[in-house]
Amino acid sequence: MIYLYALCPSLSASPDLPEGIGASPVEILTVASLGAVIEQDVDIAQIQADDTQLMTAVLAHDRVLGHFFAQTPLLPLRFGTQFKDRDAVKTFLTNQGEIYRPKLDYLWDKAEYLVKLLPQSIDMPAIASDLKGRDYFLAKKQRLQQHTLALSQQTEHLQTFLSGLQATKIPLVQSAPQNNEERLHVLLSRDAATVQQLMTDWQQQLPTWQLTCSEPLPPYHFAA
Repeated sequence: MIYLYALCPSLSASPDLPEGIGASPVEILTVASLGAVIEQDVDIAQIQADDTQLMTAVLAHDRVLGHFFAQTPLLPLRFGTQFKDRDAVKTFLTNQGEIYRPKLDYLWDKAEYLVKLLPQSIDMPAIASDLKGRDYFLAKKQRLQQHTLALSQQTEHLQTFLSGLQATKIPLVQSAPQNNEERLHVLLSRDAATVQQLMTDWQQQLPTWQLTCSEPLPPYHFAA
C-alpha cells in the first residue's frame, strides 16, 4: 500500500526528505505539474489497532506535512489516505490534476493560523468596608449585576468581532471552544509582518479578550 501525506506542485529541485511513519523513505511522486508526498509499505490497519502506534503515526504525519510546508505549498490529505500501488497514485494525479492545481495556486502564498481567544477576567471594585446591613447587601447586589452586564458585553464584543470577520471574507473555520477558549482557524498571508499587524488590529477590537496566534501551519482546514 502507498500512503499519501499531501499534494504539492512538481519541484524543480530535490527537497529535503524527512522520516515518515514507517521504515520506507518518504518521497515525491510527480505526474506533469502535480506531485504527491508518499511513503510505501505503511500498514494503516495494523497501526490503528494499537493506540500507541496510532498516536506515533499521527504525530509523524503532521511532522512530515510541516517539514514539506516549509519548502513548498501543500494540500494536506487526511490521516490514513492510501492507494493500492504507485500506478493507482499516478492515475489519481492524472485524473484529478485539473482540480487540485488551481487550489495549490490559490494557496501558494498562504498558511493556516490557529488564533486562540481567551476571555480576560473582569475585576469589579471592592465593596466599601464601612457599609453595613441593608446598604452592604444592596452594594453587593449592584456589584453582581455590573459583573453580569460586563460578562454579557464581553460575549457581545466577541460576536460582533466574528460577524465583522466573516464580512471580510477571510477564510475561517471556528472550532469548538476548549477550556473556555475560543479557537479560530484562519487562512492568511505567510508574510509575518502582515499577520502581526492583523493580530494587533484584532486585539484592539477585543480589549477584554487575550489573543494568541500560532506559527504558520499547513492549510489543514482549507485543503478541501
